[in-house]
Amino acid sequence: MVTALGFSQNINFDQLGKEKWLRYNGGVSASAIYYDGTANRQPFTYFLNGNLNFNIAGLYNIPLSFTYSNQDFNFANPFQFNRLSLHPSYKWATAHIGDVNMTFSPYTLAGHQFTGFGFDLAPEGKFQFSAMYGRLLRATEHNAEEPQALTAYRRTGFGFKTAYNFDFANIGLIFFKAKDDENSLENPFPVELGLTPKDNAVVSLESNFRLFDKAVIRVEYALSGITEDTRLAQPRFANGPFSFLLDENISTNYYSAFNASLNYPAGNGTLGVGYERIDPDYRTFGAYFFNNDLENITINATQNLFNNKLNVSVNAGLQQDNLNNAKSAELQRIVSAINLNYTASDRLGINGSYSNFQSYTNIRDQFDFINQVGELDNVDTLNYRQISQNANLGINYIVKKTETKQHSANLNLVYQNSDNQQDGQTIAGGSNSFYNGTASYSWGFPKAAFTVSLATNASYNAIGDTDDNLILGPTLAIGKQFFDKRLRTNFSSSYNTSYTNGEQDNTVYNFRLGSNYTWLQKHNFSMNVLSLFRNTVLQNNNDFTVTFGYTYTFDNFRLDLKGSQKTKNSRAAILSFRYRGVSYSGTLPQLNEQLTNVFNSSQFSNIPAYKRDDLTLLLNIVKSQKRNEKYKESALLFLGELYDFEDFKNVYNSAMFRVIEKIQRDMKRIDEQLERLFVATKLKVDRHRLHNKPEASYTEADKRLVLRYKALLAERKNRMEKLVGHRWMEEHFETLDGFESVQNAKGYLKEFKDFRMEASYKLFDETNDAQALENFLEKEIIDFYYKKSLQVVDPELFELKYINKN
Repeated sequence: MVTALGFSQNINFDQLGKEKWLRYNGGVSASAIYYDGTANRQPFTYFLNGNLNFNIAGLYNIPLSFTYSNQDFNFANPFQFNRLSLHPSYKWATAHIGDVNMTFSPYTLAGHQFTGFGFDLAPEGKFQFSAMYGRLLRATEHNAEEPQALTAYRRTGFGFKTAYNFDFANIGLIFFKAKDDENSLENPFPVELGLTPKDNAVVSLESNFRLFDKAVIRVEYALSGITEDTRLAQPRFANGPFSFLLDENISTNYYSAFNASLNYPAGNGTLGVGYERIDPDYRTFGAYFFNNDLENITINATQNLFNNKLNVSVNAGLQQDNLNNAKSAELQRIVSAINLNYTASDRLGINGSYSNFQSYTNIRDQFDFINQVGELDNVDTLNYRQISQNANLGINYIVKKTETKQHSANLNLVYQNSDNQQDGQTIAGGSNSFYNGTASYSWGFPKAAFTVSLATNASYNAIGDTDDNLILGPTLAIGKQFFDKRLRTNFSSSYNTSYTNGEQDNTVYNFRLGSNYTWLQKHNFSMNVLSLFRNTVLQNNNDFTVTFGYTYTFDNFRLDLKGSQKTKNSRAAILSFRYRGVSYSGTLPQLNEQLTNVFNSSQFSNIPAYKRDDLTLLLNIVKSQKRNEKYKESALLFLGELYDFEDFKNVYNSAMFRVIEKIQRDMKRIDEQLERLFVATKLKVDRHRLHNKPEASYTEADKRLVLRYKALLAERKNRMEKLVGHRWMEEHFETLDGFESVQNAKGYLKEFKDFRMEASYKLFDETNDAQALENFLEKEIIDFYYKKSLQVVDPELFELKYINKN
């Protein structure tokens, strides 16, 4: 697979004559992964990445980048994976050419990739304008031999966004139009696909203004018209508001979305209120996925207390669906959360959070509704209430901090509980609890560049009244740097054992060894080894992974047509170097200030705390250097580590994309297996002698079978939940099409990405193993979505697909 990407930077025409005529910088990296184990993956994979940026006279930046790998997509689809894009810019004008994406608003054009061109105009003043035109989907013929292949008409779209800043408010208008070409497919396809050529037009009005000089109010209203099948000749019953924009017919419908928010500064914090309403079936062809049929009311508040030592944030929300009363089930959700961060001293920090998630589902039997005679007949409904609670407590304490020793302790406790109730009582197996505790202690010796960390972790999960699972084990991590910090090595090992209902069922050992060496400032070599031993009652599995990496960076090539030269004295007095297109120049104290400002900038405010401690140590090492050569080497090492978290976001998105692709493939295969397991268990229950037998009529022989019968009922419920949850997950994953839907994640996927970002980064930072990251994400995302399905899906509402229901 080859992928080419582009990005833009701000430029300043005023620098003409002050900068060199031509500069370039960039880098190339290569990695190879060898694997020997039981997982379904290639034994050898490699990746090659490169980027190059030309700067002309300080005015124009021409950035290019590419990625090549021996992994590829092996089925047809309407989305473009290989991309080439250019984003030239001049002052307040930026163009987007090639395979690009733009965002106007969440309800119109929202990050959908297109092949074409666009531009943004943002001059100093009151007027702004953006526009785009291009192909959103390419025509993809039906392929009966590839069940994963997607069939699609060619879809083309165009649109614009304009905004004007009046003295009292900002007002904007957005228009987006997309249409399928019904002649773009030559071969017939099965009618079961439900594929029809569609037409879509969206208009949105948005505004923001101040109230009482403090409160900020933002409002957006969008109206989307969609013709589901442009081939139909029967006219619509009445012309719609976009009749002059759409090919209207009997399949044309209109949907609206509304969003308003108010934020008001109060004390040392803010108070906010929001309201959102999206019609059922609202969607736009400018977005990959859209939540609709919902009404949200949210309240949030933040406050800093006790001289900013304590930060308190509170969030609450109410959400409901079935806005047009067309569903047989209505769902209401109430969410409340509080977060506390307390900095007791320079050594002690405490953070805690608590959230309560409640959902109410009212289900009314459709046969009761159809057969209802009187208005008050059958007023009782089947009421479900689901309550989920989450609590977290973290304590960080610096035991000792000197120039030679740094000791710190950390304790983190997590509690999660879900309770499913019917008619005010917890249903059988409906209460689940999860407890996790992690304690760690770290020893650091800055002058020796040596660190040791010892941690222990324990997790306990109680599922209903039938199952409980315990996982516990220690972890040891050691890090050491050699040769003036040019060689960084690390070793870690962990042991985990798990118990189910008090009986040990598996153990996992892993050993990790990593190294990273920087040579001549521009060359970086890395190697990581992972050996994992998994022992279960039935079998033993061993995995062995080796990852090699090389990175080369280059910059500071200059073509100076004026032939200007600096004097020897000026070179001695001033140190200059560049990193990622940014110039650092000045005396050593001035450079110290520049690097400190970059470190404290908002761009890097979300770096995890443990990584920030390492960076603080590296920055102090930089500031301690007195010779220019050593200073530059240390500064570049610090900047490389600083930007590492930003770079990881691309790795994170790529790994997430590959994991989702794998899950999408596996789900279709697993679905039938889950259904057969459920049916087999259900048949055992139905054929059991106690099935539907009143407890009062139990014989002595029956009573001896009660425990086994209850276990069968619990197993049937568990199989049903897994099957229904799997299908709910499958529907959600089917909406994730293309890399952009992962990069610009929304809804549950965004929640998961935010939730697991820090843990994923820590894993990758320690191992530099992309496959280990993918394995971690695959396990975590399946668990995350499965738990979500238990909160929103009724296990009773499903139909068999593969097995005759009679």
